[in-house]
Amino acid sequence: MKRKKQPYSIMTLLTFAIAVVSISFTLLISAILYSQFSSRIKENATVSTREIVRQVNANLSYYTNDILTIATYARDLAKQTNILPREEIENRLRSIVDSRQDIVCLVLFDLGGETLLSTSDAPRRPTEEILGQTWFTRAIGGEGNFYFTGPHVQQLFTSSYPWVITYSQQISYTNKQGELSQGLLLIDMNSWAVSELCQSAKLGSSGYVYFIDNNGKIVYHPYQQLINSNLFNEDIESVQEHIFGTFTNTFEGRERLVIIDTVNNARWRIVGVAYMDELMAGLDQYTTVMLIILAFCIITTILIARTVSAYISRPIKELERLMNSVERGDFSSPPTVGGNQEVAALSQTFAAMVQRIRQLMDDIVKSQEMKRKFELDALQAKINPHFLYNTLDSVVWMAEQNDTSGVITMVTALARLFRISISKGRDIITLGEELEHVRNYLIIQQIRYRDKFQFSIDMEPGVENLPTIKLIVQPIVENAIYHGIKYLQEMGHLDIKVFKKKPGAVIIEIRDNGVGMDEQRLNTILTMSSPSQKNGEGIGVRNVHQRIQLYYGSDYGLEISSELDVGTLVRLVIPEQDPIQPIKVAH
Repeated sequence: MKRKKQPYSIMTLLTFAIAVVSISFTLLISAILYSQFSSRIKENATVSTREIVRQVNANLSYYTNDILTIATYARDLAKQTNILPREEIENRLRSIVDSRQDIVCLVLFDLGGETLLSTSDAPRRPTEEILGQTWFTRAIGGEGNFYFTGPHVQQLFTSSYPWVITYSQQISYTNKQGELSQGLLLIDMNSWAVSELCQSAKLGSSGYVYFIDNNGKIVYHPYQQLINSNLFNEDIESVQEHIFGTFTNTFEGRERLVIIDTVNNARWRIVGVAYMDELMAGLDQYTTVMLIILAFCIITTILIARTVSAYISRPIKELERLMNSVERGDFSSPPTVGGNQEVAALSQTFAAMVQRIRQLMDDIVKSQEMKRKFELDALQAKINPHFLYNTLDSVVWMAEQNDTSGVITMVTALARLFRISISKGRDIITLGEELEHVRNYLIIQQIRYRDKFQFSIDMEPGVENLPTIKLIVQPIVENAIYHGIKYLQEMGHLDIKVFKKKPGAVIIEIRDNGVGMDEQRLNTILTMSSPSQKNGEGIGVRNVHQRIQLYYGSDYGLEISSELDVGTLVRLVIPEQDPIQPIKVAH
C-alpha cells in the first residue's frame, strides 16, 4: 500500500511562503537593477568610446587642415616663380620644413616628373621611378583634388628611406616664360605624426584606432607589422559594410564595439575598436558585489522568515504538545498558551474542555472507587457468614461429643474474633489487633481440623500500633489452610511474620508448607481471569489485594511465590504510617 504523504508543518509552510515571496521580489529588483546598470554601462562605454574616436578624428582633421594650409602657401609661391627667384622660394619652403619635425620634405614636380622646387638637396631617384609611384599617378588628372597616401617607404631620394604619409595634388604654376603650367605638389610627413594621434587614444587596455581609405585598404594600423607578418587579423569586411556609425560583432572569439567615423579632407575612415569585456569590466565588479548582496539578502530573508514563522507557529506547536500530553492521559493542569489572539482563544477553550474532562474523570473514578468498595464490603460480608456457619457447625459437633472445653475455647475465640471484626465500624485498626484477630481465627481452625497444623506469629517490636486495613491477613491464612495444608498427609506449618522494610513499608509474611501452586495458577491468582474463580478459590486473596491497592495505591498489595509440594509464601506490602491507638472493646 502506498504510504500517505506526511503533511508539512505550519512553520515550514510559513517559512517557504515568506522566503519565496521575499526572494522573488529581491530577485526581480536585482534583475531590473542589473539590466538598467548593464544598459547604462554599455551606453556610457559606447558614448565614451565614440567621443575618443571623434577626438582623434578632430585632431587628425586639425592636422590635415594644417597640411592643407602649408599646401596652399606652396601653391601660391609656385605661381610666383616668374617673379621670385627659385632659391628664395625654396628657402621660404625650407624654413617651414625646418620648423616642423613632422614634415620630411616638400617638392614640386612638373607632369614629366622633373623637379621644379625642393626643400631637400639629396640626390633624387630617376624620373621613371617617380612617375610610377602611387601618390603621383593618383594626383595626375585630378586638378584641384588632393590625396593622402598611407604610410609607405619614401622612394624620392637615394640616401634615405623614412616611413612617410604623402600629400599630393595637381596644381598650376608659372613657368619661365610666364605661362601657367601644370605641376604636382608633394608633401611627405613622418608617419609617426599620425600614429601619435592614434596611440594617445585609449580604448580600454587593448582597444585601438586605425584608418582605412575609401578602397578599404589600411592606411594606418598600430599592429601593421603583425598584420604584415600574418600574426594579427583585422575584420575589414565588417567595417566595409558600415560606412558610418556604431555596431558590435564577435571577431576571433571576443565581442567588440566598433565605431566608424569619416576623416575630413583625407577621404579616410577612422575605426575605433574596443573590447566589450574590458568596457564592461565595471559590470563584472558590480555583478560580484550584487551577488554578494543578493546572497546576504536571501540568507537574511530565510532567517527572518524562519524567525517569523517560528514566532507564529511556536504557540501552535506548544498547544499541539499539550494536546498530545492530554491524549496520553496527563490531565495534571489546564494547558495555557500565549501568542496571537486566535491561538490564545483556542488555548483557553481547550483548557476549559480539559478541566471539564478532568472533573468528569474524577467523578467517574470516585464513583468506581465507591462501587468497588461496596462490592468488596459485600464480598467480605459473604465470606464472614460462611466462616460463621462452619464454626458453629463444629461447635455443635463438639457439644454432641460432650467436649465442653473445646466448645468453650472455640466460642471464646469466636467472640474475640468478631469483636475485632466489628471494631466499632472502623476500617483501620492496628497491626496488633489484626494479628490478634488472625490468632483467634487459627485457634478455631486448629480445633476444627483436630490439630492438623501448627502456627506461629512473630511481630517485630514497635509495629504493634502501626495502622492497617482490617481483615487482610485472615483471608490469606484461610486460603493457605483450605487449599494448601488441608491436603497434606503430614503435619502442616503456618508461620506469620511482621517487620518493617525501608523505605517506609511494612511487610506481613504468611508462609505455609502446603501443596503449593504451579506457575500458571500463580500468575493468574490475583487477576479476575483466574481459572480458580470457578470453584471460589482465590476470591479472598484477590479481595485483599484489591482492598490494599484501593486504599494505598498500585505500589502496594500482595506478592506471591510458590512451589509445588514445597509451599507458598505470601507477602502483604503496606505503607508505614504514624501509629494509632488500639480500639477498646468492652468485654
